[in-house]
Amino acid sequence: MGCGKDGERAMLELENLNKTYPPTSGRAQGAVPEPALTDFSLNIKEGEFFTLLGPSGCGKTTTLQSIAGLEHPTRGRITMAGRTVFCSATNTIVPSNKRKLGMVFQSYAIWPHMTVFENVAFPLVHGHGGCPRSEVRQKVMGALERVGLHDFADRPAPYLSGGQQQRVALARSLVNEPSIMLLDEPLSNLDAKLRDAMRVELRDLVKSVGTTTIYVTHDQTEALSMSDRIALLNKGRLEQLGTPDQIYNTPRTTFAAEFVGSSNILKGRVVDVSGQRCTVQLAFGMVTCPVTGSVEKGQTVGVMVRPHGIAINPAEPNGANCFAGTIRQISFIGEFLDMQVAVGGESLRVFVNSYKTHRTGEDVTVQLPVDLCVVLQG
Repeated sequence: MGCGKDGERAMLELENLNKTYPPTSGRAQGAVPEPALTDFSLNIKEGEFFTLLGPSGCGKTTTLQSIAGLEHPTRGRITMAGRTVFCSATNTIVPSNKRKLGMVFQSYAIWPHMTVFENVAFPLVHGHGGCPRSEVRQKVMGALERVGLHDFADRPAPYLSGGQQQRVALARSLVNEPSIMLLDEPLSNLDAKLRDAMRVELRDLVKSVGTTTIYVTHDQTEALSMSDRIALLNKGRLEQLGTPDQIYNTPRTTFAAEFVGSSNILKGRVVDVSGQRCTVQLAFGMVTCPVTGSVEKGQTVGVMVRPHGIAINPAEPNGANCFAGTIRQISFIGEFLDMQVAVGGESLRVFVNSYKTHRTGEDVTVQLPVDLCVVLQG
């Protein structure tokens, strides 16, 4: 059985998954099939809240459906708790209902003609293998207790709010005590305020149960606030794998930097590498950056710095990475000022405290803190 790097048990292993769909209608005759996944591999630990993040069409839902057994990869292998549930080489395909999974999708699929109790009991009563009737009520009420709907068991489904419907769908997924929970954008149908509240509730719930959870979303806020680790996908490939902090603060590529959070990405050329730091020539001057990967003198790179990482009129205006600039535009967002600052021929986006006083046309000193600059190589 596989283990993570720290020795933890691997609940789910995806090995070199490839999935190719036929060319879409309207494409030229003889067009090459479209790859949805290319050599995609992951190792997910037991009890982990793991998120597949990326834009539409990147392969995240195809990955989730392959894990669920609703799609079959063209090539590759999927192992759950040491048991192979899919392998193209041996033609092994374990059906969805024998993979011990819980699933909640974008549409909660709450049956309107049933009560809350009947909805949650459905997989026990009608699922594969069945459940002794003497145990159904205990299991259903236990699942409803977990999601805070114990007192709603007899309520007709049409009389539930969006948040309550989402909890019913979760309870129905938990009632069979699955080894792995699959969640495909389960918050997307909720309004913004309820979505914020449910992010916390949902993570706390699945972590308290201890079930390994795989969550699919294109919403970076959901991914960053809920996940133990994130796999960022781009065109069917794994772009970057890491903790929320790693994905946000140290993106490895231009795609990762642009997709997750707001960023300034400045093109430049490496003119010196010394120990753990390098010097990059930008359009408006030299900047010093930490070296986080393989960087060579003469290499063309991007330098990323987040808008809220840039300092305006720093305490030491002659320090490293300081430049003269002029404020060209200010937007009051409420929590911060969103400013466009001209530095040489570049325009930098800068977020500053909304209690600060600035004006359009003001000359300022801009500092790109050395430790907050990230060199991008792709």
